[in-house]
Amino acid sequence: MTDQDEPKLTSYGTPTRARFMVLTLLCLVAAVAYISRNAISVPAKLIQEELDITQTQMGWVMSAFFWSYALSQIPSGWVAHVWGTRRSLTAFAVLWSIATALTGMVTGFWMLIGVRLIFGISQAGIFPCCASTISKWLPHARRGLASGLLGSFMSIGSAFGAFSIGLLLAGIHIGGIDIPGVSWRTIMYLCAVPSFMWAVVFYYWFRDRPEDHPAVNPAELHLIRGGESETPVEESKDVPKETHAEPTPWGQILTSFSMWMICGQQFFRAAGNIFYMTWFPVYLQKARDISLASSGILTSLPLLTFVVGNFLGGIVVDLVLQRTGSRRWSRQGVAIVAMLGCGLCTLCAYFVKEMNLAMTLISISMFFAGLGGACGYTVTIDKGGQHVAPIFGMMNMMGNLGAALLPVVVGSMFDAGRYESVLILMAGIYVSAALCWMLLNPNGTVFKEKREAAQT
Repeated sequence: MTDQDEPKLTSYGTPTRARFMVLTLLCLVAAVAYISRNAISVPAKLIQEELDITQTQMGWVMSAFFWSYALSQIPSGWVAHVWGTRRSLTAFAVLWSIATALTGMVTGFWMLIGVRLIFGISQAGIFPCCASTISKWLPHARRGLASGLLGSFMSIGSAFGAFSIGLLLAGIHIGGIDIPGVSWRTIMYLCAVPSFMWAVVFYYWFRDRPEDHPAVNPAELHLIRGGESETPVEESKDVPKETHAEPTPWGQILTSFSMWMICGQQFFRAAGNIFYMTWFPVYLQKARDISLASSGILTSLPLLTFVVGNFLGGIVVDLVLQRTGSRRWSRQGVAIVAMLGCGLCTLCAYFVKEMNLAMTLISISMFFAGLGGACGYTVTIDKGGQHVAPIFGMMNMMGNLGAALLPVVVGSMFDAGRYESVLILMAGIYVSAALCWMLLNPNGTVFKEKREAAQT
């Protein structure tokens, strides 16, 4: 991946590439977080049987994470704003590693609920930290791609987790050798390891500002700042650091119509997406008569197309912006097409009985869902101004309230035997996200928008 502006920087020399390492670390944390976050979805039936809980109770277990995750978004965004990403994200990663291991020790419903609540609190700061870091470490014209990659690696983690956990539970046959399956408790212990290892590497290498990183040269800093910085890196280290504790103007944020539309699209989009990370294996097992091991493998397919959609969505968002110079076309236009396409394919899958065609339609729908993901992240970073972390936290809070509600609703539907009709619910959810995008103004920041409204 190269930047088209690099050849112009002859007076600064060749840019270093520390920003790519930063993006790699952010993508990796998204992947390992989603592996551990969704580790209970494939063995959900086994957990239910061992702990003697109903599907409705399992829905509450799945949603418990999202309640604490959602309600901790704004506080964790504030922590990221005050502490900086390096300290905050390291602490969060260590804490959710511990929570993942504790999941393997639970003995009952309420203990499982408690661990999932802790898990949600510990993961709440991931994406406010990532969004803030993207705004500081990457040029404006590359935010779409960065957001798309971040979303892709969330799904890579989910898909890899679903696929590998399905195999580990069922056992593996390799070259005439049968490797027996492991228990769901062992799965939790294994999933705790990658996050802890990531935290060690991240704290050692990362710095909150590119100006403070020894691997960043003047050319890269100039590139990151979009050609705005004329101060060499050596001199910029003496410039006072930004004040992390600068007050956030919550009054302007909470009264912004565009902010609420950003939150609305995220609410519906996250609610729709979370179905494929929680109840979709059970849907396949019950509505489509698929085996436990096969459901884990098939669940990885829409998650993988979601990865592709996220990645291409980031490219499309940046490309449309470069070609048109319009945030309406690059953020809003792409998102509306993506959400409507997702809803239409999901609705069509409801009417299809043949399994391969139904899975194809569902996978295409998740491709469209991924395509719109980069739009949501990018427009939030754009409109956040100097307060990206808390604004992103508010947006993500609303998204995860939707993600918290959906498993409970679907669990109740499944207890009532309404397995097939869940796809109609999913289609309606994505169309609602499209309506929010239609009403959203993607131009300017939340604060500039309020100032302009006050002047008219």
